[in-house]
Amino acid sequence: MTTIAEPPVASPLPEIEPASLQFIEREFPELFRDRHDMTRIREIHRALFVESQPLAAVRQQFLRSQPTLRVVAVTSGKGGVGKTTVSVNLAAALASRGQRVLLFDADLGMANIHIFTGVTPRGTLLDVVEGRSLLADVLTPGPAGVQIVCGASGMAGLADLDSRVIERLGRELTRLAADFDLLLIDTGAGISSQVMHFLALAHEIIVVATPNLAATLDAYGVIKVAREAKLGAEISIIVNQTDDDAEAGAIFARLSGCTHRFLGFLPTSLGSLRRDRAVETANQSRLPLVLAQPENENARRFTAMTARLLAHATEAAPARQSAAAA
Repeated sequence: MTTIAEPPVASPLPEIEPASLQFIEREFPELFRDRHDMTRIREIHRALFVESQPLAAVRQQFLRSQPTLRVVAVTSGKGGVGKTTVSVNLAAALASRGQRVLLFDADLGMANIHIFTGVTPRGTLLDVVEGRSLLADVLTPGPAGVQIVCGASGMAGLADLDSRVIERLGRELTRLAADFDLLLIDTGAGISSQVMHFLALAHEIIVVATPNLAATLDAYGVIKVAREAKLGAEISIIVNQTDDDAEAGAIFARLSGCTHRFLGFLPTSLGSLRRDRAVETANQSRLPLVLAQPENENARRFTAMTARLLAHATEAAPARQSAAAA
């Protein structure tokens, strides 16, 4: 009996070379889940293979255009201002409100999120960098349902990673974050290339300052560099370790006055935190303050900041969806 061969199935994107399509599928697997996102695949193909844009830049543009995931980076110009305390408590407060939160310790080489959250890491960024694990393999459950990617502490090699390794980490991170509502990145202090790479992923950058003059000046320095790099993220300020609202208001006024005068824009105030031994006590007990003492004044302030962050996300979503459709 004669059989009739089935005609070959046409590629859904015949204008893209198979090798190029395979590369895009490997680097952007989220576009190939369930239903292929043909429009975005074509956009990425054009950016990579026609316009010759760097892969890292295309990944960043792709992440920033996602309508659901929001990326928030917590940073500072100076160490010791409470940046990690802010990151851990915001993550726990967001998760307590039903958000799927991925907390990434990007303070490479001097990480301590695992200490403040009381977790035993399944693995660390060192395992990822040295090729023993993928980021998904080291994902560690934390307080309130937060999922954590832990860094390593006291590792000089992690503090001075090659830019190609940082770019690979960024690609893995954005792929992993696709299954979450919010990616919260706790960066290192300062304006190193590593810090700037992670800030470039963010929709919102939270700069932590204190009444210490050096910390205030360094906070302005971070904002200045971020604006000069045209990162496009919203910038908010948290003033930590204050005695009262008047002191917090004066620090924010000083910072916003400088940004308005010299950079031509005004940051948003996300709120302030009081100087309180209960914060250090919670850190020492390895449990976020918002969970250890939910009625504490600073815990309530973290909850209020969480509400503002979620409001920012709701307000920004239409613009991101329009950008994705453009």
